[in-house]
Amino acid sequence: MGSSNGEEVLSKDKRGIPLVIAGLPQAGKTTFVQRLITGKFNKPSATMGVNFETIKIGGIKFDVFDLGGHQTFRDTIWTNYIKMAYGFIFIIDSSDTDNFSLAKKEFWRCVDLKEEDEEFLILFICNKSDLTESESLETIINELELYKLSEKINASYYFIKTSMKTGENVNESLNWLQNNSQKIASNKRITPLMFSLTETNGLPIIELDRIGLKEDPSLISGFLSAINSFSQQLFKKNNSLQYFVSGAYKYVLTSNEEYIFSLIIPNNEQHEEARRILDLIQDYIRNVKNSTDLEGFLFDILKIDPSNYKITSAFK
Repeated sequence: MGSSNGEEVLSKDKRGIPLVIAGLPQAGKTTFVQRLITGKFNKPSATMGVNFETIKIGGIKFDVFDLGGHQTFRDTIWTNYIKMAYGFIFIIDSSDTDNFSLAKKEFWRCVDLKEEDEEFLILFICNKSDLTESESLETIINELELYKLSEKINASYYFIKTSMKTGENVNESLNWLQNNSQKIASNKRITPLMFSLTETNGLPIIELDRIGLKEDPSLISGFLSAINSFSQQLFKKNNSLQYFVSGAYKYVLTSNEEYIFSLIIPNNEQHEEARRILDLIQDYIRNVKNSTDLEGFLFDILKIDPSNYKITSAFK
């Protein structure tokens, strides 16, 4: 299994439904991933940072980000990955009652990272049901106040007791993910109206414009204003994300040391999905060799028909 410090995980091959696995150390997060891959129980070493796997469940491809559970990782890398994902699998050790309070704190922090208008999944797994000291599902729901999720109308959730060691209820967990993930993915699709890649000094590299879109003067003025504001305020802050709403449009921008990446979508679509796509593009651009490869990748990742777009390229 590949690992990362969290900065090199995204790549062009990650096109599945993004899910995060979170929880305290030794809860069984990586054991869960290994059981999905091998069908067997394997005792892994602790996750240092982020482990990534692409896993197919019932024909649906998932990009699974297994997050390290130690406080260092909870305080640093959890936020961005949870915000990016379509949902998260939170795993606790159902026999570790001493850490229920901390697990409760971290679980609700994960929930609060999702925006109020963002639909997302929560699979809450109470692992180690094979142990005699394992608490009941009812006790865990009460101790962690999981019943309060009923107030989150944007969350689809499921609680289950499992044993990664025996395989108890693992298939039931996967069935729930399979049955609920496609709807989320469908609702999160975005409509790219314009994509722009520029150098940080403002020089354009490539621009994709939906044909006829530039006839709307408010779009262009809003776009230029967003770029200008982003460049002035966040020029030296790599991987920062900003989004601006102007009229019917939402402008989503991020950057690295060399480039500014921007995407325009309708203002009723989710900027977090646009951010995930920009992250993938940002990762891919590091190794791109020519304009043909770049254009092909953009058409693929943005899921657009190039015949509907005007392409302006200054790629060298």
